[in-house]
Amino acid sequence: MGAFETATARRSFLKGLGALAAGASLPAKAQQLLADPGIELHPLPHVISKGAWSDLARGMKGDLVLPNDAYFGNYSQVNNLSYSQRPAVIARCETDADVSACLKWAQNTNTPFAVRSGGHNYAGFSTTSGLLIDMSPMAKIKADGDRVIIGGGAINVAVYRALERMGRTITHGRCEGVGAAGFLLGGGVGFNMRLHGIGSDLLRSTDLILANGEKVKANATDNSKLLWACRGGGGGNFGVNTSFTVQTYPVSTVTVFILNWSKNQERVLYELLHRLQEAPPGFGCKISATAPTPEQRAQGGDIVISVMGQAHQGTPPLKELFGNLLEQADEPHKIEKDLPYWEAQDFLSEEAFPYFYREQSVFLKTENLTEKAVADMIATARAMPGTSLPSAFKFFQVGGEVNRLAPTDTAFVHRGFDWLFSSEVNWWELRDPPSLVSDNLVWQQQFYDKVRRLTPTGGAYQNFPDPALQDWQSAYYAQNYKDLQKVKAEVDPQFLFRFAQAIKPA
Repeated sequence: MGAFETATARRSFLKGLGALAAGASLPAKAQQLLADPGIELHPLPHVISKGAWSDLARGMKGDLVLPNDAYFGNYSQVNNLSYSQRPAVIARCETDADVSACLKWAQNTNTPFAVRSGGHNYAGFSTTSGLLIDMSPMAKIKADGDRVIIGGGAINVAVYRALERMGRTITHGRCEGVGAAGFLLGGGVGFNMRLHGIGSDLLRSTDLILANGEKVKANATDNSKLLWACRGGGGGNFGVNTSFTVQTYPVSTVTVFILNWSKNQERVLYELLHRLQEAPPGFGCKISATAPTPEQRAQGGDIVISVMGQAHQGTPPLKELFGNLLEQADEPHKIEKDLPYWEAQDFLSEEAFPYFYREQSVFLKTENLTEKAVADMIATARAMPGTSLPSAFKFFQVGGEVNRLAPTDTAFVHRGFDWLFSSEVNWWELRDPPSLVSDNLVWQQQFYDKVRRLTPTGGAYQNFPDPALQDWQSAYYAQNYKDLQKVKAEVDPQFLFRFAQAIKPA
């Protein structure tokens, strides 16, 4: 299978088995790799009385959903099944006042809580055993001149459809079910980022409900430091964001492409990384190296290199950008189309069904990716034990407008790089024994440690949170962490908004 074909097959497989999944029981070593770094969380009271739940329900316009209510399982579903938890109750917030009521109630009852829109947090930080504050009813989206106002509970696909009606776009991802809030607050990478900047660079204003229940607006003139923190500081740190005002741009026809190579993988990957890094900002892509499953390997399968992305009008033709690599791509999977912008995004979109996974990331410069380093990555990937699901390591192309800002201009510190590297391990409880999962997670950690040494200052992407990352404060935020702590101290001095990798007040 080629990488694109493999990914499609995986999504279909996951869709068919999603309802059967449950939390995996892993050996101690694997549990340690997925464990939280150890921040003390609010304890869940032994008993929360029916009267307490009734008090919360009376204070809300939206619904309070209990475990025996219809759709509870739908509302509580997480994307990464490694972190499945059963909330004690789900508050379906419809108004800012609902959010404020939930925060005050959680403090009064000492109940842990989490805030969710899409539920795609890689490390499970949008789930809880206590109160789940479900923002999805607050999903209104409306045009505001050349900007768009996005409700705090909107998911990507709703944003896309609204922008399509506007004839505009922003920097956005490919996965339709991801919450726009988490995407924007943690940075937000996508094929448009080299042309327009990352998602958080386009954030002009945001409304928040703070820990004390107060609603504030953060923009360039009011609470400007809070806006700075929300532009890359990560979701769930400074309050509950109930709306976002984002700069948009007009759309036009783009060239979309998906190309695969199943031979000469080391040379192809090296040349792709070095050739495409020189492309103009209107070009954006993701390069993947997908490892075969053990079953595929037994049938002679090997790593497949693939690249997918888009080129805006005015970008040189793909033949010029890819050179001879274009002719050498596997013929059955060579796809190139000129499409209207939003039709092109439908072609490139990804539907992510719930399954088990871990992802680890680091930012890289092309100069670090020598022929030896690339060959070593391929060799390491070939030594992966493997699971029943394909896994990959990937390079998201950054640069261009992403690097126009200085590291301290926003909370998103990762400027001056060419590629965002990530390594994924995917597995399925029904087919992969815990010992095999453990072996793969240990392999991944060793692989990741090796790649991080290529660029010690590369940090890690806060929207791909990794619970095993011990130096997450410096990896996610570097020199910006101290200023983020100061903002945190102003808006949440009692550290109400806390989770395993939450920013602590100064």
